[in-house]
Amino acid sequence: MTSRRDFLKVTGAAGTGLVLGLHLEAKPTPGEAARAEFKPNAFLALRPDGTVRITVSKTEMGQGVRTALPMALAEELDLDWSRIEVVNALPGPDFKSMQTGGSTSVSSTWNPLRKAGAAARQMLVAAAAAQWKVSLDQCRTEKGFVLGPSGQKLGYGDLAEAAAKLPVPKDPPLKKASEYRLLGGRMPRFDGPAIVTGKAIFGIDVRRPGQRFAAVLRCPVPGGQPKAWDDNKAKATPGVKAVVKVPTGLAVVADSTWAAFKGREALAASTTWDEGPGKDFSSVALEAKMRAALTGPADEARKEGDVDKALAVAARLIEAEYSFPYQAHATVEPMNATVHLQTDGAEMWTGSQSPNKAQTTAAAALGLKPDQMKLNVALIGGGFGRRLGTDFSTEAAELAKAAGGGPVQIVWDREDDFRHDLFHPATLHRMRAGLDASGGLSAWAHRIAGPSILRSWLGGQKSPGQASAEANGALDIPYAIPALQVDFAEVEAPTPLGWWRGIEIVPNVFARECFLDEVAHASGKDPLQLRLDLLGHQGIVKFGRDEADIRRLKKVLQVAAEKAGWGRKLAAGRGLGLACHAYDGRTYAAEVAEVSVQKGQLRVHKITCAVDCGFVVNPSGLEAQVEGGIAFGLSALFTQITWDRGRTVQTGFQDFPLVRLADMPVIETHIVPSAEAPSGMGEPPVPLAIPAVLNAVFAATGKRIRRVPLVSDSLK
Repeated sequence: MTSRRDFLKVTGAAGTGLVLGLHLEAKPTPGEAARAEFKPNAFLALRPDGTVRITVSKTEMGQGVRTALPMALAEELDLDWSRIEVVNALPGPDFKSMQTGGSTSVSSTWNPLRKAGAAARQMLVAAAAAQWKVSLDQCRTEKGFVLGPSGQKLGYGDLAEAAAKLPVPKDPPLKKASEYRLLGGRMPRFDGPAIVTGKAIFGIDVRRPGQRFAAVLRCPVPGGQPKAWDDNKAKATPGVKAVVKVPTGLAVVADSTWAAFKGREALAASTTWDEGPGKDFSSVALEAKMRAALTGPADEARKEGDVDKALAVAARLIEAEYSFPYQAHATVEPMNATVHLQTDGAEMWTGSQSPNKAQTTAAAALGLKPDQMKLNVALIGGGFGRRLGTDFSTEAAELAKAAGGGPVQIVWDREDDFRHDLFHPATLHRMRAGLDASGGLSAWAHRIAGPSILRSWLGGQKSPGQASAEANGALDIPYAIPALQVDFAEVEAPTPLGWWRGIEIVPNVFARECFLDEVAHASGKDPLQLRLDLLGHQGIVKFGRDEADIRRLKKVLQVAAEKAGWGRKLAAGRGLGLACHAYDGRTYAAEVAEVSVQKGQLRVHKITCAVDCGFVVNPSGLEAQVEGGIAFGLSALFTQITWDRGRTVQTGFQDFPLVRLADMPVIETHIVPSAEAPSGMGEPPVPLAIPAVLNAVFAATGKRIRRVPLVSDSLK
């Protein structure tokens, strides 16, 4: 046994730990090397000894792709799971689109991986049938072997060389779900043992021979630049080797991360800043602009019928304003990257959700072609969309160039992470609904005001799809309403923005599902029954929703309500609330929260979640995603980023209170069986937690909460 620290010291000094940690590849013996490795496609390599290497093209950041994706290929190839090795793909000719986000990892690779496994199995069977001189249909496969009609048995490794000479089938037959041996079963995380024993290599763990460490002093106002500085005290700090200028600020290079941080601290005392155009930005000023935009011009995202007329003639008009703050990603592992600049190119190690883009931008910063930049994708200690950005990896490349050769690792501290995140923006929501004389919902208007993530992502350019992107979760409202309008009023802000777990769907569904709860109570209807009535009405099925979509969403709503005991009598101060959504029209989810409020203190006791995400590859992985997603959503009830004088007021976990273990409710997950292809589960549970809890708060107290985060006085 060894400690994590000693393990890194030994393997770093030997120069082998990174290769073992990232690639997990066993070197063949000289005899085996002479025999051909069977590689029918980029995902698979079968060695002569029967071990199999499966290459995963998506980044593992806790969502379980290094387990779920190999399961799809292993199922069709009938592999022995105990003999599988999993490696990360490298961006390049074989893997040109490795982006990991949008809850698409399984759905986007489901068919390619199964076909890859099925093609290889067909080739191995053909090789065995030729050797035994029998027909293909007389052979079958089982856990890494081909079995013949007369009891013959050959391991895949023995057939690898012959199979490698056969043509690859273009459209191999796939198994029926009833034939699955691995898929649909509970599979432990492939990386679990390495993670809990400290052997797994995350980006921050990377160590290379002769490696130096760096910390960048950045302006506290995003976009600002150093105006004057004295680096003598920083250079005098023990362990500091150099102070260099980089595009994002001043970098202190040292022989340890601690020395780099201490040198940066000394440098900060003597540095003055040009804070740039964002120096006067504040949350107070932004909110005033957003409120003004609630009634001004806007870009239309969706319109059905004459909403203005329907609201004007409504028997009753209901209006409300909902507010959602800026949010940080707050990943446990802060941003980091290691770059080794060499004479003929460069090599990078980092945890990235966009490896191809990270490779391209880093290469450009170094004046290299993309194929001259080898990028190794490490495990990620939290992504949530933050690592779709390449600012930190490009910064590492720029630093390596300024520092002059050799491997150098840049590490952000927690304050760096909070000051210079790619933030999720604040939004205000103006909600209006009209009820007819019978209490039916006749009109719905949802105005969203705030900065545009998409514009920021596109470098300041406005996309034709901007309104649709920012209204995601609002324009695809699944309820049948005769007159409906959703629009987006952009309000400019000088803050860097990026995708967040659940993207714009989180605030938009928060406003939508809470306001629908208001409508239900105003019309004297049960919130569950109102949703079922609106989903069950097929007179108006709009926005790509067909009857199958409606049935799937209705089913998860019914299951969640039934399992949570919707309608049962509760003690005083205790309530149930619910919310549902069809996430990108692919995954259907509903949540029911049970809460209590006593003396102004909120306690979330239980959340019951029902999901239909098509075929479930690994139920254990799905449940982990539901639990993690709900924890993420619950945290957003209490966290916020506010701005003053261009700076974030919050600088760390001490004023960004993520949900702790003691605050977590019991989470009950119910999977609605489906024969549809798998869809995403990383994000769908997130948007429902906030409205389910706040609707439960109303049921418990009669008080409507329309602004998050919850503050000390909001529940009194």
